[in-house]
Amino acid sequence: MGDMRRLLRDIGYFGVFALMVLGIIGVMYHAVGKDGWIDKFMGEVIARGVSVAIGVVVGIGIVVWLGQRVLHATRTNALFNDFLMYGFMALGMWFLGSLLLHGTF
Repeated sequence: MGDMRRLLRDIGYFGVFALMVLGIIGVMYHAVGKDGWIDKFMGEVIARGVSVAIGVVVGIGIVVWLGQRVLHATRTNALFNDFLMYGFMALGMWFLGSLLLHGTF
């Protein structure tokens, strides 16, 4: 009976991991793909001028800072990391549903 529990636990862990990876891949697909979020965003930044470019640099700095917090996970920011994990799992479910229903992300 213990072997079956371990097998089911491992299958569950793999499911969680697969949903997280699918969420990350889906976000990257929409961010850097043709007519993706980054392409549209950079077009807007170039069209609007220097003040928006300064805002973009500040935004990139904030993203780098948050990235460092995630990479250096400790007990103090465990709640943030849990929300990030569950968020990517939810996105993974969304992208999986979209893939199954529409055939694309």
